[in-house]
Amino acid sequence: MDPVKITIDGKEVITTKGMNVIQAAAEVGVAIPHYCYHPKLSIAGNCRMCLIEIEKMPKLQIACNTQVAEGMGILTQSPKVLAVRKAVLEFLLINHPVDCPICDQAGECWLQDYYMQHDRQESRFEVGKVHDRKRTIFGPNVVFDGERCIKCTRCVRFCQEITQTNELAVIDRGDHSTISLFTDAVLDNPLSANVVDICPVGALTDRDFRFKVRVWYLQKTPSICPGCSTGCNLSVETYQNRIARFKPRINEAVNSHWICDEGRYCFHDLAGGERLTTPMIRQEGGLVPASWEQALQAVVTGLTSARSVAGILSGRNTNEEAYLFAKVGKKLGAEGSSEVFYQERPLTDVQKILMSPDRSPNFRGAHDMGVGSSGGFAALMEKLMGGNFSAAYVVGEDLLATAAEPEKIRAALEKLSFLVVQDTKLGATAQLADVVLPATHFGEKEGTYTNRQGRLQRLNAAVIAPEGALQDSEIFIRLLNLAGESADYSSPGEIFAALAREIASYKGIDFDSIGDQGIALGSGGGGAS
Repeated sequence: MDPVKITIDGKEVITTKGMNVIQAAAEVGVAIPHYCYHPKLSIAGNCRMCLIEIEKMPKLQIACNTQVAEGMGILTQSPKVLAVRKAVLEFLLINHPVDCPICDQAGECWLQDYYMQHDRQESRFEVGKVHDRKRTIFGPNVVFDGERCIKCTRCVRFCQEITQTNELAVIDRGDHSTISLFTDAVLDNPLSANVVDICPVGALTDRDFRFKVRVWYLQKTPSICPGCSTGCNLSVETYQNRIARFKPRINEAVNSHWICDEGRYCFHDLAGGERLTTPMIRQEGGLVPASWEQALQAVVTGLTSARSVAGILSGRNTNEEAYLFAKVGKKLGAEGSSEVFYQERPLTDVQKILMSPDRSPNFRGAHDMGVGSSGGFAALMEKLMGGNFSAAYVVGEDLLATAAEPEKIRAALEKLSFLVVQDTKLGATAQLADVVLPATHFGEKEGTYTNRQGRLQRLNAAVIAPEGALQDSEIFIRLLNLAGESADYSSPGEIFAALAREIASYKGIDFDSIGDQGIALGSGGGGAS
């Protein structure tokens, strides 16, 4: 990495040889307008929006495909540059429809932004606009509006270079050029919705988010995908205390600029549906509402009096919750027989770009916290179906909805003398429980996940839990206190500080220092010290 000294708009800058001018300028806070350039895609150089003036060169150059060199003098705001940007924008807007009031991209559209910065004039084009296809369904997640497309080809290059599935191409010529699917192709690869994220205008929109809410109303919270143990970085975007969409957050150590479609839309199942807001206890007539004091006392009494207890924790629970759950297991009879929910599925080559075979985002972290028997989750389920347990405490998973043999699991659960289910919804497993505890989902929690590569990352609360539901950590703390063990924690940060004193590979880490990009743990696998 050879350093070179250049000048950008009169400011001396030291950057790296071989870097293009857009990247070098961005490092010092100078934004060069562009459409077709994307740092993870090949250079197309076709939008001409990034033209800059380089001293001693007679013609303007495209910044995306110009590498910095020693002594280079770059002007990004000269009269020549500003004039050509205005001309390029006028050209791009010749056939563009004025449908900003109904376009989902409004508020984050680069055409809007650059027009306000560089053009701001009425069209001089007196002939009628050339019309293209509108509302063309490209796949299950993406719809195309050809009239808005500026042919930057980002979507085409994404399908050629990232997924290598090649569904899209540019067809026809001149002002009739358009993006099209190949014959009989459908844009349904596992990363397909990323083309919406990288489209700089409103040509490609998300069918799931389409017409739901204006983007300027969205509240954006940095967090982690709960879909699998890759731990992709997300922006959880909410409106009126509901999750409206997931967008990828750039983290080169984890997911780069992308997220998979499965993770992008998983919030519908995890956060949707009718919520549990009241604890319930089984009586002769079935499950009836109870106070938190009654329900928690029933849990302590039922588990401590059981012959043997199986503990099952969701892989979506945080490190802090797993740490407390391990303590609850030791206190209430599940020590040595607690496991993290784990199931694997086969993956295609495209899925393997981002997805993990398991759907438990904090499987590794929970094991680090001490939740894990020697045989693993499958062995624990075999023991459960074999009648080895008289009680079970299931947190955050509907075993009957995910089991390969649901009838065997149902029979095993029905034979238990005592079953506790702690979840967000009254699923099939919760309907069999003796005590049901209403908890919170991933979007209502603060804490940490450890992904499959051992990267510790922050999960942040994006929405407020419904009244009556408690954080899983608070439920565990109350159970510990009822069982006679003092657990005096008032925040996830305090719980993390406690586990960082006990768990070897987490020692020396401060909760606030984890930040939005996470921290790589040491090569050790963790475990109680």
